[in-house]
Amino acid sequence: MKTIKFHLVLMAVFGLLLTSCNKDEPVKETPETSEDFAVLSFGPVLNNMMNRAPLKQEVADLPICSDATPAYAQLSLTYGDENTPVDVTVSILSDENGFFTAYDDELEIPVPSGATTVSVTLTDFLVWSDDGGSPGEIIWAAPKTGSEYAAFVDQALPVTWDLRAGSKTYRDIQVLCFDQRQVNLYGYLFFDIVPTPLSTLCFFANYCTPAGRHYTANYSLDLYLGTSAAGTPLYLDEAPVTGMDNEDYYAEPVCLAVPAPEEGIGADDPYLYYELTLADWPGNYGTAGNYVETGTLSWNQVQELLNDDGTTAEYEHIFINCDNSEEPGQDTYVVLTIDTENITEENFNTTVVFTDNRSTIEENPGDPDSHVALVDKGMKIYWMGQPLNPGNGVTIEILDAYRKPEGGPVIVTDVYTDSSLEGFLIGQIREDYVSGLESYSIVFRINDGETQRTFTIDPKLKMTSSSLQ
Repeated sequence: MKTIKFHLVLMAVFGLLLTSCNKDEPVKETPETSEDFAVLSFGPVLNNMMNRAPLKQEVADLPICSDATPAYAQLSLTYGDENTPVDVTVSILSDENGFFTAYDDELEIPVPSGATTVSVTLTDFLVWSDDGGSPGEIIWAAPKTGSEYAAFVDQALPVTWDLRAGSKTYRDIQVLCFDQRQVNLYGYLFFDIVPTPLSTLCFFANYCTPAGRHYTANYSLDLYLGTSAAGTPLYLDEAPVTGMDNEDYYAEPVCLAVPAPEEGIGADDPYLYYELTLADWPGNYGTAGNYVETGTLSWNQVQELLNDDGTTAEYEHIFINCDNSEEPGQDTYVVLTIDTENITEENFNTTVVFTDNRSTIEENPGDPDSHVALVDKGMKIYWMGQPLNPGNGVTIEILDAYRKPEGGPVIVTDVYTDSSLEGFLIGQIREDYVSGLESYSIVFRINDGETQRTFTIDPKLKMTSSSLQ
């Protein structure tokens, strides 16, 4: 029934293509063309995917055609030796011969002085419906070379040709019905056609052999907008750059641009789904087993991986087959060294230094907010405070530690004290593995015998695989 519906709607759209001509709408005439320019016009021609049966069987779910009338064409092209870009959205008109783009100054292509032609390359072509005098939604798209849907047209984008000076060139562009859920099948990226904030997301993977040895992993990564592989594909078959340096094998993190979640999806709600499939790596670990790691990420988890520059990011670390060789984890001890003589509300970020037993490099004074304590699932974290200058009678008490609002994944499930461990605040780490950073607040009190002062500072936690320790 779905196929029949598609065929009927497609025929209706072809009917529009052949007969839709609003006689009350004047066709904008192009001006006389100077010998220094060439004028471009494009005609979107809807291809019938149903006629290519062998190809149709290779695609699981063909897009359903919209019955909206084409109103605008969004296109990108480059011209000349310098590949000068042109990005423009123009109205679509129609006559007895079909649809065509209206004249626009942006499509007057200059021809170099002394030359008779100029090279033009069309890279993007999307057709939009009308929404009260402005583009509404994408209904047709010209597929790009290398995409799955490229096989359904005779000439996929990019298309390059020479324009002659003083000419008015009309070029047909084959388009297919568009379904946003299948955007990658046309060769476009979701955020290329849907304006949205972007962020950087990086992946890195380790592979553990059955004997327990760890290797840097080679892999294929698929990333979807959604919570399963039924969502909108953002990237498919992404792979790291791998190589050997001084007889050591390495893989660079795979870093991708990802969009913010759609309206209605909370910052803590999962909206990205990944599938990471282990690949062979001859000379390193050799032939890969049939291992696939999957997971979801929220917008806050993506943001928590960003570095201070807001562009580069720490990677989401994926461990493949590492549970089988997992050794018992270890507890984490965090020490706050505090300049009790000089600390104030204005400078406590420069008078508190975080250190812990899991880090090899101490945090620099002045940046305790960036401290990330590594913890193992099912283990504990201990916080204690000490004065920078002991012996002055000042005591420090760690009062509380709690997850910040929208602070990422919940890593610490309980916080308590133990009378046998005076001076420590203890946190219980959850039993199952979660990725991402938890931003939390820790409250401490300074008592000098006469006054008590309380401060709150905001470091972070991250769960790591105890099998690596």
